[in-house]
Amino acid sequence: MVDNMPDKDLEEGVIPSRNSTSSDASTKEGEETDSPASGSDVEAAYPMGKLDWDSPEDSGDPHNWAFSKKALHTAIPALYGFTVTVATSAYTPAIPIIMKKFQVEREVAVLPLSMYTFGFVLGPLVAAPMSEIYGRRIVYWVTMPLLMIFIAISGSANNITTLTVMRLLAGIGGSGALAIGADIWDRKSAGRAALAFVMAPFLGPALGPLIGAYIIDQYNNNWRFTQWVILFIAAPIFLISLVMQETMKSRILYLRAKKITGKAPYQEGDTHLLLRKLGAGLFRPFHMMLLEPLVAFLSIYTGFSFAMMFSFFGSYNYVFQSIYGFNQKEIGLTFLGILVGFLFAVMSFGIFDATLYTKASIKANHNPAPEHRLYAAMLGSIMLPIGLFWFAWAPGKDVHWIVPVLAGVPFGWGSLAIFLSATTYLVDVYQATNGASAVAANGILRYLFGAIFPLFTIQMYTALGVHWAGSVFAFVGLVLMPVPWVFFWKGKELRARSSVYFATAMRVPLCKVCRDCSDRNIRDAREIQAQSATDGGQVASFWVRMMILGKGLMTISIEVMKLQYSTGTRATHSFRPSTLPTVKVLTLFVAKMAAKLEYGLEVFRGQMI
Repeated sequence: MVDNMPDKDLEEGVIPSRNSTSSDASTKEGEETDSPASGSDVEAAYPMGKLDWDSPEDSGDPHNWAFSKKALHTAIPALYGFTVTVATSAYTPAIPIIMKKFQVEREVAVLPLSMYTFGFVLGPLVAAPMSEIYGRRIVYWVTMPLLMIFIAISGSANNITTLTVMRLLAGIGGSGALAIGADIWDRKSAGRAALAFVMAPFLGPALGPLIGAYIIDQYNNNWRFTQWVILFIAAPIFLISLVMQETMKSRILYLRAKKITGKAPYQEGDTHLLLRKLGAGLFRPFHMMLLEPLVAFLSIYTGFSFAMMFSFFGSYNYVFQSIYGFNQKEIGLTFLGILVGFLFAVMSFGIFDATLYTKASIKANHNPAPEHRLYAAMLGSIMLPIGLFWFAWAPGKDVHWIVPVLAGVPFGWGSLAIFLSATTYLVDVYQATNGASAVAANGILRYLFGAIFPLFTIQMYTALGVHWAGSVFAFVGLVLMPVPWVFFWKGKELRARSSVYFATAMRVPLCKVCRDCSDRNIRDAREIQAQSATDGGQVASFWVRMMILGKGLMTISIEVMKLQYSTGTRATHSFRPSTLPTVKVLTLFVAKMAAKLEYGLEVFRGQMI
């Protein structure tokens, strides 16, 4: 009972055991007490902020579960992620049939693919913060039925509008759990254990065209079964998920305390904290994506590599159908080259994790810098442009079809290696409380790019030709190649100048959410923040510099356009005088934003030192 709870336990945040007796915490008869445990209303329960495990060996801690139990709770989210993502590309072999069935152009027939993927941008924005409030398990139980309902309706659609809208809703409803990871593995095992979960967003789209092509062939070109097959995959996974237990620490402790005391723990000092946490969770991914260089650049990089696979849904059809005369089943088989690359990515990530990362962990007393997660990404940054250039220039009438198929090996290797490293790196940097938001921010750009790229891929290949259209993508891969190398080199400095990371490391509650930290994080953050202060705050954040640079470039552009107009010069893309006011407004806006960010950075530094 709550009235019999020892004050010492309250202070130390230890949940009373089920064997506690009334004599353990008896008070003198008639004695008044101000202890929170002595009241009878809901707020008499002890506060959430003081809950913790009974001991490091607490059996309720998911980190202490048996390996088989951990494996089950990792496999279910992984299978769920595969099911949700395979529905993206399983639709692609049906696009020619949809064009004939509903009498629409290819650009319109591609919309159900893009809108389903776009739903992955919206779903995690709600699911990620909800999982941090109500736990991981309930999110799986809600999102999977939503996916099945809307996919079933989309398979019954009789027009392109219904099909597009229902697939959008299916993407929103089913994608929530993609931003949620199982928090059951310790830091030593997290890298290898995360492989099953983070591979799902890549395995699903890669296998989808093959699955969809064989389904269409099996059911006499009936496109509806490309949707309904998702139901057959999702239903048993949902039934298995019903045996899942909660894995989020705060939710486990909340449920345990409520069961033992009969009263719900409360949040100290703020009855609206849950609503504020939900609101903060909705905007935090955007905040991190815009103001955290670590999140921004890794999201752009993984987004590009992920979107390239979605562009292959169009380019593989274009290349292998127009040059080699493949049918849909044969085109689906060409994606096996990418799957082979995925296997190499997993192997290389596992080798790096077991060797270089383990060595760094031992050297750092099992608390290595997060940058040691980036070894696979550095290798992947080399493999990605190799695969893209290979696929750009290999296809030809006099070249065997296996040559462009093999280009998928270095591409798949590079893209998945980058994603694996980026995901584990972000989770290591922002830890449990903000890790989900960092992964959600990464997912926003990843799936946004994935939704957009299929809309222009075929047009690009038609206009530029196979060789140069593919080369454009490859050159972008070259431009982004330094990202993991720079982060490995300067990651310590970038982390310490991050407001979210620094608040986490110093146990400063950012939006009253961040609490976890490590001694190394605190030491690194203090050291580099102090160095920044010693230097007079000369090192501005990356985005402030970009704002200032943008202001300068816009100012120069205005002057050049003025000169061009006054001298009568007519360039290929000349401007009208009416363009100047708009550019001036943009320049003024960028200048103001740069000034505000620079001022805010200085204030933040002053508060943290």
